Amino acid sequence: MKTHWLGENVEQIDTTLDQIEQLLPVFARYGLGKNKFLDVIVRDGPGEPLPVATVSKRYALVQHAEAAGAVTAEIRRQGLDPADVPARLLISEYGTRIALRATLPDEYAFTPSDGHTMALTFECFNSVDRSVPLMAAVGWFRFVCSNGLVVGTTTASVRQRHSPALNIGEISEVLAGGLAAAVGERKAFAKWSGTKVRQPQLVDWVNGPVAEAWGPHAAARVYSITTTGQDGTPEPVFRKVAPHERTLTETAPVPGAKSACDDAYGIAQTLAWVAAQRRNVAERIAWRAQIPGLMARLAA
Repeated sequence: MKTHWLGENVEQIDTTLDQIEQLLPVFARYGLGKNKFLDVIVRDGPGEPLPVATVSKRYALVQHAEAAGAVTAEIRRQGLDPADVPARLLISEYGTRIALRATLPDEYAFTPSDGHTMALTFECFNSVDRSVPLMAAVGWFRFVCSNGLVVGTTTASVRQRHSPALNIGEISEVLAGGLAAAVGERKAFAKWSGTKVRQPQLVDWVNGPVAEAWGPHAAARVYSITTTGQDGTPEPVFRKVAPHERTLTETAPVPGAKSACDDAYGIAQTLAWVAAQRRNVAERIAWRAQIPGLMARLAA
């Protein structure tokens, strides 16, 4: 599946955390002629310097290596060797945006009742062109189908605008706090596993909150995956049809999904799957962040 991020193609690199910083481009800023309000951000070599953005004089440039370095530093503080930590890097075509996920070892993971292990991850996002705030989060990654569910506590994520008040050190604080909060999330997952969702409740939720947040097409897919384990493309409709009534074509089984799911945990994973399938990285991040809120409206 070809991925893009605000129009730029995205490259995916799977490596270990100790290798990440050397894979990241370096940027410089220069005055924009006689313009007293703007600077230009330029990607340095190899090759010819490449201008990538104009920013205000107040913009705080954070190198990708600084953001990744904060993750690496916290990994070391946990007594882990970055060389032993798998990492996935998404980087936009000109290097202006990155998303980094570092997967912690097995002792931080847990296996729910469905038998599919979820690993704890540290994540960060950054840009050098004002398009993405500096962000960090602690999340869960489900190996069976490569989807993720962000920890839904305020202590587990931070979002900072690139302004002179930006504090790169806060990333480490958030990751440390998020690690502690993740213990509580395990309890939430266990609660969801034991929370049964009745059919009328599912229909109302799909046609209501899910359709409102993600649109009728995505809502139809959520209903199909939950009730049949199959994902696909909703057929065009020429009259008003509720999302749960939509027919899907070109269907295929979703890895790890039950043929019929009636518990909140499995439904949360359905949301995570649908969010992870967004080709636009920005949408993928935004949708995934909405999952805890959607689940709160289903399994309060």
